[in-house]
Amino acid sequence: MINPYFRTFIGLPLRVGSGFLEARNVLMGMLGEEKISWVPPENYHVTLRFIGSTDPFDVKRIGDALVSRITVPSRTTIRLAGPGSFGPQKKPRVIWVGFEETDFFSNLYLDVNQVLTQCGIEGEGHTFTAHLTLGRIRSMKDTQGYYHALSKMKDSFREDLKFDSVIFYRSEQGSGGPVYSVLKEIQFR
Repeated sequence: MINPYFRTFIGLPLRVGSGFLEARNVLMGMLGEEKISWVPPENYHVTLRFIGSTDPFDVKRIGDALVSRITVPSRTTIRLAGPGSFGPQKKPRVIWVGFEETDFFSNLYLDVNQVLTQCGIEGEGHTFTAHLTLGRIRSMKDTQGYYHALSKMKDSFREDLKFDSVIFYRSEQGSGGPVYSVLKEIQFR
């Protein structure tokens, strides 16, 4: 049966440079024995808000509300920080890279959340942490080696990234992982 709903989220697209990709490849090599689904660079983004199943009839209403109600920030450049992970210490689930400055993301997150609440979409109920997901951990053989690799790479991902739009995305499962399409894009000033 085909699901009539769209899987949606709101995020900030980004492009990383060759130094970041080189560091990613080194980390992938260090963790080559682990079962990790690595995010392809063309799918890199910062998720501001995951919405999930969205009625296609609500897509235009949500997109229009975002365009008319969020405070559009100026284009900005923010420096990446070191890698980290989500999940319990003994069973990490996600490898990510954070940012040195987080106010930009927090303010935009609060603004987007307010618009979605006005659209009848309830909050997520967890703390927001701006991050770029590198991979999702399926299983881990050597947690000590994992944390050693993250520690060794702590300064390797530092790079300035430009942010110039927020996008309301649709995510569809494909054979090679999710495929993202743009439902609405809001360009920054």
